[in-house]
Amino acid sequence: MKRILQLFLVIVFGSINIVFAQKKEVKSSKYDIQGPFCNGLAKVCTNHKWGYIKKDGGVVVKPKYLQAENFDEGLARVRTIKGWGLIDTTGNIVLVTEFNYISDFVDGKAKVRMISGEETYINRKGQNIGR
Repeated sequence: MKRILQLFLVIVFGSINIVFAQKKEVKSSKYDIQGPFCNGLAKVCTNHKWGYIKKDGGVVVKPKYLQAENFDEGLARVRTIKGWGLIDTTGNIVLVTEFNYISDFVDGKAKVRMISGEETYINRKGQNIGR
């Protein structure tokens, strides 16, 4: 009977400790939305504006974009009122935000649609490489 009581106490109090330990690990975010970390950065949204943070919570790009995509191989698509563009992991603009559409990169190139409707391809440096 004593062993059963000991086992019961270990199960009850052990599980309570696990629950408390798990609750301590959960961090609250000061952002309305936070995406997954990709290339060491996560997109975050506050007051309907998007930016990027590091894993330690440091801000790399303050929330200023209307939309933002996850980083992939060092680049992320971002949208301003003017259109879509590309930034690197330091927040520098690689391709100015003047496109209606930028596809995912495949084999080092992405299809873009300019405001005029013309479509072409760009490389990872944002240079027009034609069709």
